[in-house]
Amino acid sequence: KLLHSVCLLSVCFVKRQPDDLEKRTFTMTFAIARTALFAARRQAATTATQQAKRRMGGSSAPAPEWTGIDKIVRDKFPQDDQLAAAIIGGYFGLFILYKIKSAFSSAPAVDDSPAPVAVASSASGAIPDVDSEDFGTFLESEENVMKLVDSFEK
Repeated sequence: KLLHSVCLLSVCFVKRQPDDLEKRTFTMTFAIARTALFAARRQAATTATQQAKRRMGGSSAPAPEWTGIDKIVRDKFPQDDQLAAAIIGGYFGLFILYKIKSAFSSAPAVDDSPAPVAVASSASGAIPDVDSEDFGTFLESEENVMKLVDSFEK
């Protein structure tokens, strides 16, 4: 069938352009190549649709035989998605119980702030350490701030 259509095309091209032999040869070669390309595309499309229709008729594997705790759990939840939902639900239930327990058993907040310390006298002339608690009271006086600035300039 393909050879017949190629021959018809080549005869048609020969009848249309009889004056130049070289041009007829090129045209005929082009027509054969184009026809072969179309035939290859048509064959590829047919093969692709046939392969798409093909079904693999395999069957599922037999169910495994469960033993021990797996048998007890699988009697209640035979499918994998049911078992996964049960496990996630169990963990969520534990989380909720923990949150409820911690809400009821939380102790009232105790204010453990230190008692106010009396203002340290700056008569000693010593500048307390920056990390000590006395440094905050030291900075309350402008005279002490000036002492600190003077010590930075030295």
